[in-house]
Amino acid sequence: MHIASAEEGFEYLQSFTNLEKQTSFSEREYRLDRVKYLFDKFDSPHNEINLIHIAGSKGKGSTALYAASILKALGFKTGLYASPHVLSFKERISLAGVFFSNSVYAKNIDLIKDFLESESIPFESSPTTFELLTLLAFLIFRHEKCSWAVIETGIGGRLDATNIITPLCSVITPIELEHTDILGTTLKEIAFEKAGIIKNNIPCVTAKQKAEVLEVLKNKAEKENTILTTIDKAIEIKDVLLNEKGTSFSLIFNVDNDNDMLLKKIEKQYRFKTKMLGAFQTGNSALAMLSVKKALERNNISIKAEEFFYNCKKGIAKAFAPGRIEYISLGKSKPALIIDSSHTENSAEKLAETVKSIKKERNIVLIFGVVEGKDYKKIIEKLKNLFTEIIISTPGTFKKSNPQAIYEYLKLELSAINAKVYIEKDPKDAFNSALEKAGKNGLIVTTGSFYMAGEIKKILPTTSKNKAVGYNRKK
Repeated sequence: MHIASAEEGFEYLQSFTNLEKQTSFSEREYRLDRVKYLFDKFDSPHNEINLIHIAGSKGKGSTALYAASILKALGFKTGLYASPHVLSFKERISLAGVFFSNSVYAKNIDLIKDFLESESIPFESSPTTFELLTLLAFLIFRHEKCSWAVIETGIGGRLDATNIITPLCSVITPIELEHTDILGTTLKEIAFEKAGIIKNNIPCVTAKQKAEVLEVLKNKAEKENTILTTIDKAIEIKDVLLNEKGTSFSLIFNVDNDNDMLLKKIEKQYRFKTKMLGAFQTGNSALAMLSVKKALERNNISIKAEEFFYNCKKGIAKAFAPGRIEYISLGKSKPALIIDSSHTENSAEKLAETVKSIKKERNIVLIFGVVEGKDYKKIIEKLKNLFTEIIISTPGTFKKSNPQAIYEYLKLELSAINAKVYIEKDPKDAFNSALEKAGKNGLIVTTGSFYMAGEIKKILPTTSKNKAVGYNRKK
């Protein structure tokens, strides 16, 4: 039976082992040999595409989108593979943020389905959902004749399903403690897994990292006989301004140790603007620019400096991803809304800094929903003093969650929290309650996970939802 629609196709892929649904792991299976087998059976769809590969703990989704958007502005047909999604699996496989037609997803999932049903795979267990999504991405990029693609890892890097590729540039975004039950309990152990995407003689760029992380990355780069470029040495970020419409900033490129002709004579600073909120987006943008620059050099593509920076400005200005400190106007006589997906202490701190910078004098209500396995105590610690009222809710059903436990914890901590705390397990009830509590000049912030962000997205009126999603559908 053939796949009739994109939605049906993604449901079929989810019928396999979906490790994303798990909140803890006693043992996790990685089979890069199985991924290689699958790709070989489909004539290695990754081999004919110019690639940028991105791993890290935070900011990799935004960095990937910026890089893809810049490449698109430069005139290259560019695929983007990212995760997780907020509303639709189509967000994971796109044309630099633009959905492919429904038939493209369905047709290529059908190819995978026909193969899996007609051949016996010589492994003890079936492919996972993520492995099949990774294969699907490359099948679609080949089918649509993409000349470039930006690929974001799932969890880790060394054993990630995406790590069968050889990119033109590897990228490491900020690394922090995350998925400690899978990747290791120290920053060095986690950095070792992320550094697994660094390939022999392939340039690598990294965000500013803690000393113990940078040491691991440098050791890996040296072992692989490649150059590791750190963003804080290559680019200076200045004059950052935030408001509800986005973030603007200036970049100065340090060319003291740069022998390439692209930046050799560049002395002036460039001004950029992104729709995405947060001072940290300046680093993500800069990292994306540097990765594209290195990838073009690696591929012997020569572009004049002015043309390069003009298209960087264009690409960064157009890039937008849902659920990353996303500011939405709900209309007159209604509060504004920020939809975010922070699920670590570090990302919650960045959210708090951003909200402080734009909150003005208004009532702020938090809708908070976290899946099991996340340290909600540390997350809420970074947020608690920003809000007058906190509503605990359920981040969907994709993963297990325990909103009651969070509510009970906060009730015990009321003496240390200036906000009133409520529980509304139904996200729709939580949103309606927040509308009432925030008032017409107020601000609602929802955070805790991509799944919580997705639940609130579903509730929004169609006009607000379409503006908020940030992805256009290709006709």
